[in-house]
Amino acid sequence: MIVAAAVLGFGLVLGACARSERYGVVDTRAPSVQVKDVLLSDAYGGKDVRLSGTIAMQCASTGCWFFLDDGTGRMLVDLKGLGLGLPQRGGKKALVSGTVTVDQYGQAVLTATGLEVS
Repeated sequence: MIVAAAVLGFGLVLGACARSERYGVVDTRAPSVQVKDVLLSDAYGGKDVRLSGTIAMQCASTGCWFFLDDGTGRMLVDLKGLGLGLPQRGGKKALVSGTVTVDQYGQAVLTATGLEVS
């Protein structure tokens, strides 16, 4: 009986760890691209894309943005389109889709429409 309860408890812990958080809907039809490609080409402006990487830095006050690092570069991901304040998730893996825009400083920004954090 104790062994069965321990196995069940361990399984629940593993299941909870394996779950990912989902916000909005990640557009699997959007092309999967690398950050460096978006940063180096104006062709992505106004286009929907999908990026994956690690949450490198995040807004400390309300979690309304983060920088995604995919090993080829870092890109700002704006979460206002999802209407959420993401709890601190620095170092976690993220899959995000959205529209590439250019901010007032000429930097490419991904306005998220879907996010999965694991």
